[in-house]
Amino acid sequence: MHFKNILIGFFCGCLGMPVLAAQQKPDDLFFSSGLVQQQQQTDPLPPLPPSSTEDQLDHTLTLQECINIALENSPSAVAAKLAVQEAHINLNLSRSEFLPTASAQASTSYFATKPAEAAHYSDHGSSDASAQVSLSLSGITDKVRGVKISKLALEQAELALANQTNAIARNVKKAYYALLSAQRAVAIRTQSRDLYKDQYERTSEYFRLGLRPKVDQTTAEVNLNNEELKLIRARNLVKTASATLANAMGVTTSLTLQIEDIGEQEKFDIPFDEAVSIAYQNRPDVLSSKAGLKISQIKLNQAKAGFFPTFSFSAGFTKYSDDLSLDNEDARLMASVNIPIFSAFKTYNNVKQVRVSFEKSLNSDRGLVNDVFLEVQKAYIQMQEAAESIPIAVLNVEKAKENLELAQGRYNEGIGDIIELKDAEVAYTDAELSLLTARYDYAAAVADVKQAMGTN
Repeated sequence: MHFKNILIGFFCGCLGMPVLAAQQKPDDLFFSSGLVQQQQQTDPLPPLPPSSTEDQLDHTLTLQECINIALENSPSAVAAKLAVQEAHINLNLSRSEFLPTASAQASTSYFATKPAEAAHYSDHGSSDASAQVSLSLSGITDKVRGVKISKLALEQAELALANQTNAIARNVKKAYYALLSAQRAVAIRTQSRDLYKDQYERTSEYFRLGLRPKVDQTTAEVNLNNEELKLIRARNLVKTASATLANAMGVTTSLTLQIEDIGEQEKFDIPFDEAVSIAYQNRPDVLSSKAGLKISQIKLNQAKAGFFPTFSFSAGFTKYSDDLSLDNEDARLMASVNIPIFSAFKTYNNVKQVRVSFEKSLNSDRGLVNDVFLEVQKAYIQMQEAAESIPIAVLNVEKAKENLELAQGRYNEGIGDIIELKDAEVAYTDAELSLLTARYDYAAAVADVKQAMGTN
């Protein structure tokens, strides 16, 4: 065992690793090498730290909290933020082409030799030091264009982040409203179950008193059981909607999310033409397309510049010495011009290629404008449809409730039958669910319109 520890320490030293203590178990590097046999793990694994995400979800969440969590955890949002950071770095690299570079170095050496004929060693040493500052600008106009392109690329990255933020907010809103709708559907189904339960108890009492036949009691019991099954499905839909919302937020949890109820959806009163105008002005993808057109225009100008002379400038200053005193110095300044004469039509074809690319960008921009108009139009139409459906659904609920009360009265008085009562109860429940769906559709449609407009 002692020899094994020595062997482990020897290999750790060879690999530049800290020596393991005699009591410490060898790591995976030694296990994979085959020099050490892996032993049975006996120590229990350390407990995992509590998830900070679970702490964020253990209370009643507001819509804005859900959106903030999504923006913090969504992989697509993180990727967009990293793209912005990368664009910043590329811009700094482009700007650094206009900055001078400085360097310094020093060296010393010592030699000792003993020739074959000599009786003693001969030795000598030498030292050297230098400091240099230089600036070289080759193709100054190209470097200026490179900085402009990097700025526009940074603008596109920031717009892509804004676009992703809007998309995430829209998805979270729709999932949030869907969960609210599922929770309200449970309340409606619970109310309906209670009605069927009351009907079953009344029918059972009527049957006991000999006022109703056995078939009415059996039918009432079947109706109650069917409504219990629908209530179970409604509760499961709440769990599914909760999982969908958690996924939209970029988190995984086994909890059923508790969210804050939202009252009546505020009416969206922006006219259609104004909504389209706002979309053209605010949508990140439209603005990004415009930035892409500017980049294509700069690249076209850069290609055309191949027909014209290019200018270069360089300057440098160096101090050097062989005794570390830096007494000597050297300065240089040079400017040059390069005049193109014939490039085997490479410049000509390059200009044509870049011009085609610019035309493609123009065509894509026109297509995007048409798509934005269509997207706003479709979302606006769906929103109007949902808005017009809500008053009708409200009226249906009122009439269905009135009809249910009449059917209950007729049945209690012995005039109506249980089928009439069942139809009235189904109609009332369906009317309430239809109103719930209309309100959810309106809230989701408003979120779609705002997303199409490029606003939250």
